[in-house]
Amino acid sequence: MRWMIFWLGLLWAQDKPAYLLYTSKGKLTSYTALLLQAEKADVVFFGELHDDPIAHWLSYELVRDLHAKRQGEILIGMEMFETDQQSALARYLGGLLTMEQLAETIKLWPNFHTDYAPIVEWAQREKVPVYATNAPRALAREIARAGAMVMDRWDADKRSLVAPLPFPRLDSLQSYQQMSEMAANHGMDPEPFRLAQMLKDATMAYRIKEVWRPGKLFFHLNGSFHSDYKEGIAAYLRIYAPTLRVLNVSTVRVPDPKAYRPPKSGLADFILVVPESMTRTH
Repeated sequence: MRWMIFWLGLLWAQDKPAYLLYTSKGKLTSYTALLLQAEKADVVFFGELHDDPIAHWLSYELVRDLHAKRQGEILIGMEMFETDQQSALARYLGGLLTMEQLAETIKLWPNFHTDYAPIVEWAQREKVPVYATNAPRALAREIARAGAMVMDRWDADKRSLVAPLPFPRLDSLQSYQQMSEMAANHGMDPEPFRLAQMLKDATMAYRIKEVWRPGKLFFHLNGSFHSDYKEGIAAYLRIYAPTLRVLNVSTVRVPDPKAYRPPKSGLADFILVVPESMTRTH
């Protein structure tokens, strides 16, 4: 994390900002404005690009500042952990496993140690709960291969790891239609591919609904695609918990952040715009 702060300082000093923040209406805004709005929310979706170091750094800073603003009344959820990994994650947070032992117990994302571990390690120190929200990849893979009928054969243990079945179908949403087009372009059957994505989003939303409590702020870290336009997880959360106040952040990578113009259709409440020239993580 120190090397990132160093490089960010250099970029600002050279008048080449490491990032810019825009409102949903395309106006330049500030981190202070983001923090002020985020602390009023019940749920914050931080939509990132998984290989972007600036998004990783800013999510780390934001969750710590929200923790201070909300006097510790914060919960963290992460797409990077699946529901069947919650037990191992809880053992790490409770000091029963080291980070190395956690990595031996469950399959972590390839860039976990460099990009996501700082938040989890901080949460352990501050005793902030962290929740595995994503559906197990094995179950999503079953749907992607065999379609909806496979869920009828799942036993109680498998069903307990995902949103209640049958979960609502939101096929008409723009994000899922884009997934259908992508699948078709690669010679895949769009329907099960789209359904597997809906399983993940519905499960993440239901997990948030289950653990959120009044007075808490739930900070959820996920790929931007899962919450852009307040679709995906956000759309399912409106079904499961319609009264929660939601704020979403999206990350966009462009050649020149100063020349960025947001789409008119409400990509996010705050748009984090980062330069393509920034080294990507792996």
